[in-house]
Amino acid sequence: MAASSQMEVSESPPEKKPVSLLVLGMAGSGKTTLVQRLVSHLYSLKKPPYVINLDPACREVSYLCNIDIRDTVKYKEVMKKFKMGPNGAIVTSLNLFATKFDQVLALLDKSSE
Repeated sequence: MAASSQMEVSESPPEKKPVSLLVLGMAGSGKTTLVQRLVSHLYSLKKPPYVINLDPACREVSYLCNIDIRDTVKYKEVMKKFKMGPNGAIVTSLNLFATKFDQVLALLDKSSE
């Protein structure tokens, strides 16, 4: 019995971590619609989400993004500069953005405070 109570005292409460959701899918599969509805629902619950857009080729986003890859990497410029087609430019844009992902993580840490 004594050992059991000591374990309870020494155990710290589990750290509360945010729910993370990564939405992937083929073109036209409903990714934008899903995220738009999730964002809307969370705002209606007064639980605003932290949204990151990682699609460098999308023309517009119909919901509020906290971080948008298009602010950092210009997809069309990547196509021209590296003489690539759309798919290659998307992958290269993501690779370029990945070199700055430490900044994204810092923003996420700051937002959780």
